[in-house]
Amino acid sequence: MRGQIKEAHTAFKTAILLIGGSSLLFAAVAAIFPEEIARCLGANEHILEQTAVYIRYSGLFLPFLSVMLVLDYSLKTIGRPIYAMIALILAVSSHMGLTWLLVGRLSMGLKGAALAMGISCMIAFILAMLPFSSKKNTLNFFQGSFDKKTAAYILYGGSAEGLTEIGTGVTTFLFNITLMRYVGETGVAAFTVISYLSFIGNNVLIGLSDGVGAIISYNYGYKKAARVKKALKLACITAFSIGIGFFLVFFVFSKEIVSIFLAAGNEKVLNFALYGAKIYAFSFLVNGLNIVTSGYFTAIGQPKNAALISLSKGFLWITAGIAILPALFGIKGIWLTVPLAETATILLSIGLLYRHFTDPFRLK
Repeated sequence: MRGQIKEAHTAFKTAILLIGGSSLLFAAVAAIFPEEIARCLGANEHILEQTAVYIRYSGLFLPFLSVMLVLDYSLKTIGRPIYAMIALILAVSSHMGLTWLLVGRLSMGLKGAALAMGISCMIAFILAMLPFSSKKNTLNFFQGSFDKKTAAYILYGGSAEGLTEIGTGVTTFLFNITLMRYVGETGVAAFTVISYLSFIGNNVLIGLSDGVGAIISYNYGYKKAARVKKALKLACITAFSIGIGFFLVFFVFSKEIVSIFLAAGNEKVLNFALYGAKIYAFSFLVNGLNIVTSGYFTAIGQPKNAALISLSKGFLWITAGIAILPALFGIKGIWLTVPLAETATILLSIGLLYRHFTDPFRLK
């Protein structure tokens, strides 16, 4: 609501302290137990040392990345999305430049890659915090205090997005373990390439969901049912269209795209990644609809439904699929897991939306 400046400062300060404190804890764990974490993620003796190096050095910068994400959202909230975009562009540009310098020129390997990522996060953090360092700004660091109730609401409201991110980690973990067992390091390398492609496509769809979320939330609060339905319908159509586009691009041009991420001579990894990419590409036909539906329920203050969608696609069907499908279909079953998980989840998404819009005590 308008005019609740004190409450806004409390929410802002609580979010900063909550995520800052949590990320410091995770950073300490990463710095102290990098090898144990690498083993838990499925690293064998051939890649254990390098994986541990990346975890240790990248973990040191986790607090900067975490707080920067809060500041980025806050910048958009106070009406400075252009500044937020510029800060991220500079961070991404510095990441590419530092990776070229530290990995390409100075041959620092994964340590250099982790430092490049970390330093770019620091740059984004510094740029994002500058507007909040002035008492003249609507939100700043000098007002507000930590509030337990606000912290609980933040954790509850963000539970769906949190589960989505955790689900990504669980998916990566399960795929790494399974591929190491069935294929070995070649399978993990191929999955890493496919993960890059999936990351690009999913983030475009998440951006769509985040963008329409503010419109839906505003109109839902004002009981503008027609506008809410129109925005959701448009978002779903757009997400489906984008998904078809990504499917066609990854299916038709998979060799050209995958080759970008692999050095010449890695024919075994290339062929295995191409095989997986063509199957994995089918997930883009429906995953955008799941992302938009989950974002819709978060925007209207119903994180339970959003969390159900996240649990379905990120935990339930992935776990079941990775346990059953490889035993039935071999390597093909591994790649089928994500498309089938997304397909099963779309049935849940449709069911939740139908119940929501037909409930007489809800939006009409």
